[in-house]
Amino acid sequence: MSNAAADFEEIDVDGNYHVLIPSRFPPIDIFARIANGQDDAFFELESLTNPRLKEKRQILNGADAVDGNSPLVQNWNHAPFAYPNPDGTYFFGPDLSALELASDLATALAISVARRERFLGDTSEPATGLDMRALSRTVRGRFADLRSLDPTTPGEQRRRLGQRVFEAGLDGIVFRSADRGAGLCVSILRIETLGKAVQGEHFRFNWNGTCIDVIYDFRTGKKIYPDELRANPELAA
Repeated sequence: MSNAAADFEEIDVDGNYHVLIPSRFPPIDIFARIANGQDDAFFELESLTNPRLKEKRQILNGADAVDGNSPLVQNWNHAPFAYPNPDGTYFFGPDLSALELASDLATALAISVARRERFLGDTSEPATGLDMRALSRTVRGRFADLRSLDPTTPGEQRRRLGQRVFEAGLDGIVFRSADRGAGLCVSILRIETLGKAVQGEHFRFNWNGTCIDVIYDFRTGKKIYPDELRANPELAA
């Protein structure tokens, strides 16, 4: 149906969505290199200034019904809302936190490759391997349908649309990926729309000093080539 407050359609979202995050494989404790067996003391000190842990305490203290294992307080879910992104996101500036997820793993990989290439290129990093972990979770809510929006729409125009969606009180936006036209994404404004994040496949991105030329899938042993991933809508990771 048409939204009275802004010129876009609304749709109900109910599905599984994906993202890639940096990973250590195998995982290690965050303070393992410096704590010398005093991990608890380091955790206590760090918690005094950590905005994610502060928000988590506020959520748990503010509502007795909130389970400590709830998706609301899972680190992977509420950290994106606790730590503002200084660059903002596709539709929102740094003053409004949003979590962006992809509708399929292939699109999530293409997006992650593009972002890592921009960062590594900007910092002139030498050739290296990056270990990345896939996360998935369900998303349920009422979203603005901007799938028809041209992915090359200028940032200023996208931000104006995002502000209108926020003012309309919707849970976020469904849109087409600028990094893989065959894929859809969601930009999420409300943590309440998220199910619990689940760890999935583990990948290594091979940065050759200029671009990420190949992705290794640790589970299958297969190689995935970013150019093919972006160009082939049928290619699945």
